Amino acid sequence: MKVPEKVKKIVFFVEGGIGKNIAGTAVVRAIKKQYPEKQLVVVASCVEIFMHNPNVKRTYNHGNPLHFYEDNIEEDTYCMKVEPYLHIDYVNKKKHITQCWCEMLDVKFDGTKPEIYITPNEKISADQRKEQIAGKKPLLLIQWTGGKPPMEKTEMKYKEALAPMFRRSLLFKEIVSIVASLKKDYCIGIVGHTNFPEIKDTNIVFHPIRNTLALLSVCDKFIGIDSFGQHALAAYGKKGTIFWGGTSPACLGYDLHNNVTKIACSTPFCHRPNSFLLDTQVSGQIWDCVEGELCLKHSAKEILNAFNEKTGKKKGEK
Repeated sequence: MKVPEKVKKIVFFVEGGIGKNIAGTAVVRAIKKQYPEKQLVVVASCVEIFMHNPNVKRTYNHGNPLHFYEDNIEEDTYCMKVEPYLHIDYVNKKKHITQCWCEMLDVKFDGTKPEIYITPNEKISADQRKEQIAGKKPLLLIQWTGGKPPMEKTEMKYKEALAPMFRRSLLFKEIVSIVASLKKDYCIGIVGHTNFPEIKDTNIVFHPIRNTLALLSVCDKFIGIDSFGQHALAAYGKKGTIFWGGTSPACLGYDLHNNVTKIACSTPFCHRPNSFLLDTQVSGQIWDCVEGELCLKHSAKEILNAFNEKTGKKKGEK
């Protein structure tokens, strides 16, 4: 329904991971465009994404929204909270998450492009960090896995952390090969938690999220998956080579990227296991792919060819 005229303040709730929060900034823009005279407050699971956003009056951390109720819940406040993952056209992979989100809120869709506002000082710090890491080499950032980090730095805990999430990570051994092929031409940073498997000859990029977002804004090249990095690059208008498996670029990606897919089964982009749709097996265990996640088995050669295609290099050229 439309927001009543008497409303002076809209509260928009965003739950989920960093990438979903970044995608939500496009919804914030659409809300503010439709209701420019109303204050917009955001309650988010990653408030750092909405810092310095001119469309947002104030933010609150979803995990600890101190004084939120006292400051905001009044007779002229309107709350917006929906789950776009449950929209019929998202479930059926027909529309982008931000379009579904806007439709559920009865807000005119304003495009998929997210918005992240990096301050001049954050940009300067990112440039300095880039020089410290890479020197005179171009900086290539790789995000090959993502989601909830493992509790310990072991292979077993890593697999346990991945099990309940939709399938999107590339094969570790193929990324090791990619690093070996590209390390002479690039300084390579791996975007991810320190408990993810380590890769020799790389730098781990695990900073406070604003610092990581700022570094993404100044990197020279990017290889990624469906995780927050590709959303951040889209916010900056920067292109990346993005590999897709269980999730769909039509629902979560951006046209400016080189989106690489592998149709390897009868149910491509299944978005499973889907916890929002109670995706468990008869045994009570979380759904597991009977095809062995073939859609994510991009070889090092395939990854390198796609990356070189995006960068304009010919096969075999350094």
